[in-house]
Amino acid sequence: MSDPVTTETEVAAVDPARLRCNHHRNILIICTVVVVIAVTLQTRSDQRVEFAWLPGVPMPQTCASRIIFDVDCPGCGLTRSFIALAAGDFSNAFQQNRTGWLLAVALLIQFPYRLYLFRHTKTHGLPEPFPGWLTPAFTWTLLVALIGNWALKILGI
Repeated sequence: MSDPVTTETEVAAVDPARLRCNHHRNILIICTVVVVIAVTLQTRSDQRVEFAWLPGVPMPQTCASRIIFDVDCPGCGLTRSFIALAAGDFSNAFQQNRTGWLLAVALLIQFPYRLYLFRHTKTHGLPEPFPGWLTPAFTWTLLVALIGNWALKILGI
């Protein structure tokens, strides 16, 4: 009779602390990719976006709302806003999307927040030291800001 071999996937499935560490790591990777992309993109005069190292080749339009309905969505202009913020052009960033700076701050806050939670979870396990309502409240605040900005834009304000 042989011992069953436990795979890494099976261990992760039963170890909630490990799953949380993986979650924090994945969020850090996504945030890093967003920052790197914002630094390597530039906005053309026709408001299309292209990689700085590949001028003359704009990226395709990605907003389904604009493509299908010819209507801006709550996130329209966020990429251009992040690009302007990465270049230090705060006025243009605000013009592209008024909530871009808020989402950029939220993104940057993720680095110390997730690193701290990753380290804490790895060394102390669960539960994490922050209250459970914090993440949903933070998320809903950003969503309300995006949708509120969109409503103001539709109203011409």
